[in-house]
Amino acid sequence: MIYGTNLTTTPLAIEGNSAVLRSHGLAEYHSAAEIACAMGINPGQLRFLTSSFPGSEVKHYVHFKISKKTGGERLISAPKPHLKAAQRWILENILEKLEVHHAAHGFCKNRSIVTNAQPHVGADVIVHIDLQNFFQSITYKRVKELFSGCGYSGIAANIFALICTTSEIEIHEQANNISLENRHLPQGSPTSPVISNLICYHLDRRMLTMAENLEFSYTRYADDLTFSASGQASERRYKLIKNAKLIINSEGFTVNSHKTNILGKSVQQQVTGVVVNTQLNISKKTLKAFRATLYQIEQEGLSGKHWGNSPNIIAAITGFANYVAMINPNKGAELRSRVERIKEKYESQE
Repeated sequence: MIYGTNLTTTPLAIEGNSAVLRSHGLAEYHSAAEIACAMGINPGQLRFLTSSFPGSEVKHYVHFKISKKTGGERLISAPKPHLKAAQRWILENILEKLEVHHAAHGFCKNRSIVTNAQPHVGADVIVHIDLQNFFQSITYKRVKELFSGCGYSGIAANIFALICTTSEIEIHEQANNISLENRHLPQGSPTSPVISNLICYHLDRRMLTMAENLEFSYTRYADDLTFSASGQASERRYKLIKNAKLIINSEGFTVNSHKTNILGKSVQQQVTGVVVNTQLNISKKTLKAFRATLYQIEQEGLSGKHWGNSPNIIAAITGFANYVAMINPNKGAELRSRVERIKEKYESQE
């Protein structure tokens, strides 16, 4: 069964808003054939990529689970090559030309966990609010509305939304409800992070306005919302949490109540893994463990040593040393030097 409208020429194909498309620097597409041609595929291939059949052996994604750092498992839906190529085309030709709110720091060019943490350094209080089932909350309907809002016709928005979402049938083969309502953003697609940021534009704008009215700073990294304040403003933290939850619910998301927390200056304050009590830094416990790992490697070699989940110990310690350098250049320089010495001595063993 084909999800949504068929891919033949319909009145929807000639709708759209040319002026809005031009304002974003986006090309117009009036039919499925034009979209397929732009992607470098034929209409039949495009139809295949926007189709799903209950019980079919043809699947567009490979699904697997990975362990979360905080415990539990995360479902990853990795698109197969042909679908991934179509998603990358949408990413490069449409999504990357659209504006993401400046409060968003995850998956954004020239932004990172460092820029996300920087506004909160030295605050008296930090408030963390987490969004539950973030990508699953962003449904086919919301994705289609995003493309329609950019000026695309109904048929074009439908095609782009189908390519960028997955269905419960893909994930749970026993599912028999093939409604479009069961489609949502897959975690593992190249388009999902940018789409999530674009759909959160209004959330970010409303959150920033509310936070600034209460004299709080606000940033968001994917599903992790962070607020901070000092002085008398920090006493308004419970009002901020109440207001934030109202905004989150009205924007179609759900608060993960188990991950809402308040951090005062007397405890280690972290924002997306970065310590921010007095300056950007790495957890002392983590640094101590990493130095101990480097020492063991220096003394005993690579055999049996692990850091993180990577099977390649050299890649793992190199990556972490670079990560430390990004946050704290002085500490990072020392660690990178040690890693380079290890690589010179042991890399041939890998």
